[in-house]
Amino acid sequence: MNPPVAGDICPPQRYTHSTVQLFRFSAVSWNSHRIHYDAGFAASEGFPDVVVQSTLHGETLTRYALAWAGPNSRLETVSWRNRTTAVADEPLTWTGTVQTVEGAHVSLEVAVLKADGSPCVTGTVQLALV
Repeated sequence: MNPPVAGDICPPQRYTHSTVQLFRFSAVSWNSHRIHYDAGFAASEGFPDVVVQSTLHGETLTRYALAWAGPNSRLETVSWRNRTTAVADEPLTWTGTVQTVEGAHVSLEVAVLKADGSPCVTGTVQLALV
């Protein structure tokens, strides 16, 4: 990878969370809210399927940024805001744009987009390139 500069666009990554993945993430994160693993309960709450955990969005944004930066990168901070819900089997796209580069420190503006391009999650990831 060439040294990043402000304005660089990270290649988008498409992904769909499965119901099994959401169940497993609830289990390992001790999140017992039924909207994340019980489709019938999620429907009773008005959702079309089980709901992607907000913390899973943060985890996947972090992985996306680290994968873009390569094996010699280190996470410094991550923050995100969930703007709307995503559900199992819904196609999502991770995107990122380099905002600043100061020495070995890179700040990315990141997002998870729904199929219509609307933001599901927005945030910032700061990395150190070591």
